[in-house]
Amino acid sequence: MPEKPLLTIAVPTFNGSRTIRNMLDILLPQVDSRVELIVIDNCSTDDTPQIIRNYQEQYSWIRYIRNEQNVGADGNFLRCMQKANGRYIHLLSDDDILTEGSLEVILKFLESSSDMGLVYLGTANFYSHYTGKENCTAPIALPEENLCTKSKRAFMEYARHYWGFVSSFIVSNERFRRIENAEQFFGTYWLQSYIHILCAGGTNDCLGVVKGLCIAAGVYITQSNYDTSYVDGLSYKKMLDFAVENGFDKKQLDHLYISRLCLLASHGIIKEKATGNKKIDKKQLFVCTRNYWQAWLKIYPMMFVPDWVCKTYMKYYRRKKGVDYESNLNRAGDVSTHNKG
Repeated sequence: MPEKPLLTIAVPTFNGSRTIRNMLDILLPQVDSRVELIVIDNCSTDDTPQIIRNYQEQYSWIRYIRNEQNVGADGNFLRCMQKANGRYIHLLSDDDILTEGSLEVILKFLESSSDMGLVYLGTANFYSHYTGKENCTAPIALPEENLCTKSKRAFMEYARHYWGFVSSFIVSNERFRRIENAEQFFGTYWLQSYIHILCAGGTNDCLGVVKGLCIAAGVYITQSNYDTSYVDGLSYKKMLDFAVENGFDKKQLDHLYISRLCLLASHGIIKEKATGNKKIDKKQLFVCTRNYWQAWLKIYPMMFVPDWVCKTYMKYYRRKKGVDYESNLNRAGDVSTHNKG
């Protein structure tokens, strides 16, 4: 591997044994000398270390770093970026897929374009088990052409649904190194997004969009382990306000906020009623949404749906999406899944 690769793919992992093999089996055959691959293990308690050592027997250039103690998701994300040597940095979750053939498309785009602060990779979802690009579901249209623009509004037209999602973005290492005290964003739940904002904050920063389906985002859970009203409500809105302060379009981000919160909160309420596992602070949710009429139509009616209806719906949902019952809960000891978008 060269001293200064074009791209560092940094994989933050914690107890990722159930998913990291699938991710690596698709990623590793695509990697060439332009790419540095780092796996940073946040003190896993499963057999993740042995899995990575097994891969190193065939791919000796994999850099594996194990934290002496669990530093939290934010700490591990930041450490991944700090250890990167590439011109660009891609954080790739251990349960997402860099789809077949997409790495070459990404590398050619990075090579042919001018310096970019932030790049969005076309993303779609898969449920429980990845079975190929053709079986992924895209909530918004995938980019049909590569784009390099200085317009944050044009960039967000593509990135908006996955804004906050770890694996969908590549950042400039040079611009990342300019950020002073990135640790100030620990505990915000959206550290990576604050970094993305600062890497794209300049008026002359070029923003890129890579065409096609590059990232398959794994959806493995039916019950979140956090309070949506706080993480996707108060904390997400605070991060979006920071983006507006750094040149992003307020009207566009307000629309993103309420459409995203309405979707996640209404789904969260259904899941709570189906499982009996209460996480959402209803009073706090009201504070987040009281000024938005969409919430009155999409969120609050869900509070009056009988529990048995929600249980029936969730059984149908699991069957339709192929989500097994073992995938209901996030991995204990790590909060990275709140960044799954």
